[in-house]
Amino acid sequence: MANSPWQRIENNAIFKVSHRKKRKTLPAANQIETFDYVHGLLQAKWNRIRLTR
Repeated sequence: MANSPWQRIENNAIFKVSHRKKRKTLPAANQIETFDYVHGLLQAKWNRIRLTR
């Protein structure tokens, strides 16, 4: 059975979410702080090697 254009609009409007908050703007690449988790692992590795010598 074919839907009328109004029925299609009405059905789609049911599932559209109205957002209360605006989306956050994405920061530039140079503004993103990264956490260097590899440094701690490497430091522990070198500490183990140093202690066993």
